[in-house]
Amino acid sequence: MIPRLSIITPSFNQGRFLEETILSVLNQNYENLEYIIIDGGSSDDSVDIIRRYERHLAWWISEPDRGQVHAINKGIERITGDVAAFINSDDVYLPGAFAAAMKVFREEPQCHWLCGDTIVFGDGYATQLIEANVPKSAAHCLSWAFRAPQPGMFWRAPLMKRGFDESWQYVFDCDLYTRLLLEGFACTHLPVPLAKYRLHPASKTVAESDRMDREFDAIAEHYMNKLRGSDRRWCRATQLMRRSVDASGRGDRLHAASSLGRALLLHPESLVNRTFWGTLHRLARQHR
Repeated sequence: MIPRLSIITPSFNQGRFLEETILSVLNQNYENLEYIIIDGGSSDDSVDIIRRYERHLAWWISEPDRGQVHAINKGIERITGDVAAFINSDDVYLPGAFAAAMKVFREEPQCHWLCGDTIVFGDGYATQLIEANVPKSAAHCLSWAFRAPQPGMFWRAPLMKRGFDESWQYVFDCDLYTRLLLEGFACTHLPVPLAKYRLHPASKTVAESDRMDREFDAIAEHYMNKLRGSDRRWCRATQLMRRSVDASGRGDRLHAASSLGRALLLHPESLVNRTFWGTLHRLARQHR
């Protein structure tokens, strides 16, 4: 029997992108697909677009909600698949993505969670392939040392049914990754491009990057006491490096240098990390 794949799309006033997202799911022609769309009560043409494809949907709704995370969780409550994922209404899957991902889940029973590569694109932005460096531990995740855009993520359904924590509006996916890693679930890298991640002025990544950074600091602090030894030092040092970057941006060179120095004393291993050298380079440019 072909395993069932459940896909959730949360959406709100994304009519200009929504149809492309829907077609990227349906055109996979995956035989046992359960597709759910959760719209937050859009005032644009989103509902008309959804109705155009509703015969292909397992379920959809358009009503006010508490935002993206709440919408995804509403979808999770409905899924009946063996494997699940979510794709935002401004992102798209690449042809063959479902076949490639589901092949891994069928052939590797020990794989509970995988991430493929992702193409980042958008008007005014350079198109580039992001080869996933999947999160390998809670510390790796909380130290922002991984690079694995969310559209490339797929989970066995019991893991996704843990749901996303609405306390985190920007890094809710990272929160799930951290929880899974702390439980001992590893993320498998599938070196195949599975999705395209769109950048545009209204996307959270572009429009609200400062808030995302602040929330990432908060989530690192939230999980800090679950880390031990060098993992905890690594996480704290990364936090200090982010503070150094913030201080550099404000022109506070003394605070920036102090935070960077404390990070290096706390975790000398950071010398081999790109994050340290990037932070040092930013500080040096600010001094000129």
